[in-house]
Amino acid sequence: MTLKIDVALLSPGEKLLWEYGILTPDEIDLEAIAADRGLLIKHSPLDGADARLVATKTAGIITVNSRTSEKRQRFSIGHELGHWERDRKHGLINLCTKSDLAQHNQIAKTSEAEANLFSADLILPPYLVSTRTQSKEASIDLILNVADEFRTSREATGIRVARLTRAPTLVVVFGQRQRTWTFKNSVWPHYVNPVNVVHHDSPSFNLLFAGVNGEKTRDQKEPALRWLVGDDLRMVDVKVQSVKLAFNNILSVIRLPVKPC
Repeated sequence: MTLKIDVALLSPGEKLLWEYGILTPDEIDLEAIAADRGLLIKHSPLDGADARLVATKTAGIITVNSRTSEKRQRFSIGHELGHWERDRKHGLINLCTKSDLAQHNQIAKTSEAEANLFSADLILPPYLVSTRTQSKEASIDLILNVADEFRTSREATGIRVARLTRAPTLVVVFGQRQRTWTFKNSVWPHYVNPVNVVHHDSPSFNLLFAGVNGEKTRDQKEPALRWLVGDDLRMVDVKVQSVKLAFNNILSVIRLPVKPC
């Protein structure tokens, strides 16, 4: 694969991969990268945390909660690598909880959000993912294909795909009681927000309450008012697709129509 990359535009996570000459998803060996940076990875049960970093200025140990999924462990390793690359001039004892490692927490200017963004760019580097998403709509089908190739969670992959698309795109996770979290890409209108619960007329409602993990709806048009709250939506349709997650949640991708220039 020949990639034309402006290294100056790469994020810190991407620059780390580029430093190792990584050009394909299967080359993203986080444990090998960590070892080369002076970090040993251990997989052990942890209570109340997804990962822990204990380090001096020159070496350290990342302990990852072995009770979590492989994909979650990969994100956790990337998160702690982010702390290491950012803060290793200090000795570190860092305990990261599940909320710290919430994959949708990539916006707030905190050390945890910055570590999450570093991890997302490490396991789903835009310079590689963009070659898979270019000129494609941000559907669940696309998200599942990318997630399978990069060995990443559907949630983290949904955020990455939404970031890269040019159309107004919303990624949202619903539980059976209410919305859990939301991610809007940069072109999504700030005055339009998702509803709090899945509408009973949507195919996603049946998926949420009766579907099995991995089952998905068709990618189809639905009335915007089923999904969104905002002005001038009464005559608008959105494209929606959902997939069933574990723990009775669904991940939905909502796309607004692109206005002609």
